Amino acid sequence: MSTTSTPGLRGQGGWRLVFRVAGVLLLVVALVFLGLGLQSFFAASGDEEGGFPSRFWMASVGIAILGPAAWCLQAGFVGAAARYVAGETTPVVKDSASYLTDGEGILGLGRTLDDAAPTDPTSTATGPYCSRCGTRNDADASFCDSCGAALAH
Repeated sequence: MSTTSTPGLRGQGGWRLVFRVAGVLLLVVALVFLGLGLQSFFAASGDEEGGFPSRFWMASVGIAILGPAAWCLQAGFVGAAARYVAGETTPVVKDSASYLTDGEGILGLGRTLDDAAPTDPTSTATGPYCSRCGTRNDADASFCDSCGAALAH
């Protein structure tokens, strides 16, 4: 049983859904108000008698509602956007770390050197690198020999 808590708020998925639904509803209301206000404006400007646009105030209300709609949508989709950005940038960071360190990597990230000739001649480790300290471990190791961190297999 894990003693670490899940990051984020309780019911975070529910709140995300509330923000998404509220954002879409507010956006629809804002667009309806904008459409009615602008329709009134253009109908009055094409009138030969030069009538006053009676519902133009609706366009101002629609613009005012766009702000909260955008905020709700941003709050509802920020996690998905962050995961997308991380997925796009992580490979680039890994390749950059490999290039800038001549294959040695930084704390194991970006390590591309073949360890056929290990820096420690007494080491026979052929398993994964530790993501925390960069140490090469045995193939069947579950924890790092150097720092004790859990190894990904």
